[in-house]
Amino acid sequence: MGRDEKLENHFRRRSVRSRIPHRERAADSYVNAVGISSNRRRRYNVNLDYIPHTWKGRLERDLRVDNVRGILIILVVIGHFLLPLFWTRLVTNLIYLIYSFHMPCFIMISGFYAKSLYKNGYFRWGKVIQLLWLYFVYKMLVNITEGLLAGYIPLFPDFFHESGAPWYLLALAIWYMTIPLFSRFREYPVNLIAILTVLISVVFLKYVVNCGDFLSMDRVLSFAPFFYIGYFYNQENLDNYLASGTRKTVDRLALCLAAVIFFGMYDWFMKYHLVVYGAEYHRYAPELYPFVWGINLIWYLVAFILSMGLIGIMLNRRMLVITTLGQRSLQVYMFHRPIRDLFQYFGFYDFINAHSKLNVLFVILLSGLIAVLLGSDLVYRAFSLVRNAPDQLLKKLGAV
Repeated sequence: MGRDEKLENHFRRRSVRSRIPHRERAADSYVNAVGISSNRRRRYNVNLDYIPHTWKGRLERDLRVDNVRGILIILVVIGHFLLPLFWTRLVTNLIYLIYSFHMPCFIMISGFYAKSLYKNGYFRWGKVIQLLWLYFVYKMLVNITEGLLAGYIPLFPDFFHESGAPWYLLALAIWYMTIPLFSRFREYPVNLIAILTVLISVVFLKYVVNCGDFLSMDRVLSFAPFFYIGYFYNQENLDNYLASGTRKTVDRLALCLAAVIFFGMYDWFMKYHLVVYGAEYHRYAPELYPFVWGINLIWYLVAFILSMGLIGIMLNRRMLVITTLGQRSLQVYMFHRPIRDLFQYFGFYDFINAHSKLNVLFVILLSGLIAVLLGSDLVYRAFSLVRNAPDQLLKKLGAV
């Protein structure tokens, strides 16, 4: 083939490509970025509306997941600020609804983004160190604020026992350390078998394992299935789900479940409510003890449906402060709880009537405002200094 003919074919190919709709080209970039063949995309009939945007062949951040995390961190703050008002019908139903799925969904997303921790036989153990460092900082913060409430501030908290807000960081570090073991089960159907094995094992293992809050093992076990669901669930699975008819069915079912929990659970759910905290079985009433495994299975199903429902209705575009909060959820998570404790210490809740809907609404709006403020650039810069403190050492060790 002569030089002129090669040039002619080159420009012909460029001309044909220029007529391909931008969304199709973005889909091709996405296919290349995540390693999905075009044939598989056509076979699964993936709707291009659910393909994440790409730029210059690189996969952009999935704004849908950021938006979900933004909503979830607002719910975390609202839930913690409502806890001192617990047991009135309105507040209790709100807490039941929030706690029934907000941490399971958060944990699934954490597992979803944990795939890069172990690749080609190399485990980025520095990520575990970073989490343990943040756990140490968080424990020291709440040690001061909870000490103020208790009237005595210990010199050092008990780092080996945790049932309060910092538990999530410790649990996440423990789940991260199991990834080299579970990474070998990433392919279908072995991953499905692994999830079911973890689920069934946890449900019945809690009858014989009573570690309490030692290393937060009660919650490490209880919430583990959600982490591994997220870990085994990849971007292709998510895109196929969002483009399928199943999504609409799950969305409707999630809406119905949310309505049932909010409007009808106050009287009926009271004796089962420990399930949403991942509580050990011995804490339940004796007459429920033989059936707690079933209660936990029902909760797993409800939490999963509500989580997928939230993901299904979420927009995949920037949503003002919601997207930013999702990208900065960790700093909101670490700083909101000490602020809540200080509100209690200085008597804020003495002026709040839990039976007043306006008062409850005020606390909800205040919680949302605090979440937004904690997601600001100023807090982000301050938090980055704390979070990145051990990074230089970890980089020298090749751990991050």
